[in-house]
Amino acid sequence: MKNRWFATLFASIPVVAAVLALQSCGGVGGTTIGNGGQGSVTEQFLALLSDEQRTATSISPEECADCHGGRNPDDPIYAHWKDTKHFTKGVTCESCHGPGSVHKANPTATNILTFPKVTSPVVCGQCHGPIHEQFNFSQHAKLIQSPVEEAIADPGRYGRNSRCIACHSGLVRAEFVDKGKDLGTLTDEEIREVAENTLTTVPHSADCVTCHNPHKKTGNLTQNGTEAQLQHKVFTLDTEQIGPGKSAAEFTTIDHLCAQCHNGRGTDPSDNKLSSGTARPSMHDSNQMQMLMGFGGVDGTGPVQQNTAHAQAPGQCTKCHMPDSRHTFTVSFDKGCAPCHTPADAAARATSIKSEILGELVSLRTRMEAWAQGQFGNSLYWEYTSVINAEGGTAPDQSLVPIEIKRARHNYYFVVRSGDYGVHNAPYAKHLIRVANDNLDALNAGKAPPSRLTTDQKLEIIKADKRRALKAEMEDPG
Repeated sequence: MKNRWFATLFASIPVVAAVLALQSCGGVGGTTIGNGGQGSVTEQFLALLSDEQRTATSISPEECADCHGGRNPDDPIYAHWKDTKHFTKGVTCESCHGPGSVHKANPTATNILTFPKVTSPVVCGQCHGPIHEQFNFSQHAKLIQSPVEEAIADPGRYGRNSRCIACHSGLVRAEFVDKGKDLGTLTDEEIREVAENTLTTVPHSADCVTCHNPHKKTGNLTQNGTEAQLQHKVFTLDTEQIGPGKSAAEFTTIDHLCAQCHNGRGTDPSDNKLSSGTARPSMHDSNQMQMLMGFGGVDGTGPVQQNTAHAQAPGQCTKCHMPDSRHTFTVSFDKGCAPCHTPADAAARATSIKSEILGELVSLRTRMEAWAQGQFGNSLYWEYTSVINAEGGTAPDQSLVPIEIKRARHNYYFVVRSGDYGVHNAPYAKHLIRVANDNLDALNAGKAPPSRLTTDQKLEIIKADKRRALKAEMEDPG
């Protein structure tokens, strides 16, 4: 087989020479130099192995199957592996888990590459070199530490109940979520251990195994109709999965590759919820799927254009964010927007709509500030209570805040926290801002004067509100 390199690598040559031998691979790219001047993928992979495993030699996949092929009759790893492209390319158990002779003789967790280190993108990068390098430049390769650190300090609050760690730790998805284990049943020790490993061992928000199942074909096809062993679907119109009224557990188990994390946690725009949930914005800072599909804001009355062709595009998120399987996940106007738009047209449209939406958001915010100044003598008092308190104020009794302000601020933050400023779904973003202004009109709130701010200055105002809302959510993650 083309990639049975472990058979000779560890049996007869020293580790120093192994670094060179590993640079031939049966995958689609071979090794590469990582982001930021890291060592080669080969060197990084060898560093994952324990000293005990470095003395091991290769065994056959059939020998691995003696234990792992039928241990779980409902999920025989060996049989599933033989049905994958990995098998046809000669990628064996040891290609990912390292040489297995020592482990075969005395199975322990320390003499084979296993969880959590085996989930490192370095393992996949041995063959998928260019993709690995792209991943290193992506936001998924970075770690937002605060939710993970909070899960260590308070596992019940940030792990089991709010489930912050479910999307901020690729290890949690690999070990628990995608194995069907309810995070609500985890012990404090389990949460702390996986959080510590996320901070120190595999420090990524998402890993290759967050999106791909390395052991078997799943039937979840890419936008081009190919089998890439995806953990979840890339297209769905079933908005019920992420609609109002869902539990925290349901937010983290959505059968959609991107929406499993990029959802606003089922924010409820009903008047009852707006009146009972006044501490902070009810949507999480990732409500891109709700914005794309056009629901979750206060819709008001009249016709609503829920979504655009963006929501219907094959692959949905991956259509624009992963053209040609680009694993930086950044939109590029050269290919991500084709064939609907030329690069120039796409760039112009995106710039125009973002500038327009930012201007409308700042004007809406100015109107709410003016109302609060006139009503309470403080321009901040249109805000949620936790934001006001964090800024050193004393929030007014929320029964004194009319429902029109509560609707307006909900829609304001729904558009703000989506972070795309109209690009995902311009008609719906404009509609929500219009409904918010209609509610302010009902209160006879003054109109905002023409703004002299630049687009960048407007963006800074909006980003400051995003930061305040996120801080409030960290203090109240429930």
